[in-house]
Amino acid sequence: MSYAPVAVAPTANESERLINENLTLVKRIAHHIMAKLPASIELDDLIQAGMLGLIEAASHYDPSRGASFETYAGIRIRGAILDEVRKSDWTPRSVHRRYRSITEAIADLQARSGKDPSDQEIADHLDMPLEEYHAILRDSTSCRLFSLDQPYVDS
Repeated sequence: MSYAPVAVAPTANESERLINENLTLVKRIAHHIMAKLPASIELDDLIQAGMLGLIEAASHYDPSRGASFETYAGIRIRGAILDEVRKSDWTPRSVHRRYRSITEAIADLQARSGKDPSDQEIADHLDMPLEEYHAILRDSTSCRLFSLDQPYVDS
């Protein structure tokens, strides 16, 4: 009869050591994710969510599984941050995905022609009616948040 190895949770001192040694990992991942997010997201919120991921990683890490703690913690930190971002965003992912396809099409058309494409050119590139293109823009614009603490600047 063969038995699977039993995972042993790290001691409190070991968990604390792992956390202290990997604080910069949280900041590095938060800054990396922050670069891809809108300005309305606060870096401190990402770091706080990442710290919770680091604490959870330290308490569940099992070195017998073969992964280094930094690798394991990086996955947990990134996941905790992304979960927090998703939790605070009520916009469906499909809206973000469709808007991303529009921005990619605009960049592609600009690279080809060297000028800003018209709405019709973008819609044609995406193989969709102009009305659908405008609907996607309306949906993505309506999901933007504005801070009550910051002055509004029309760009």
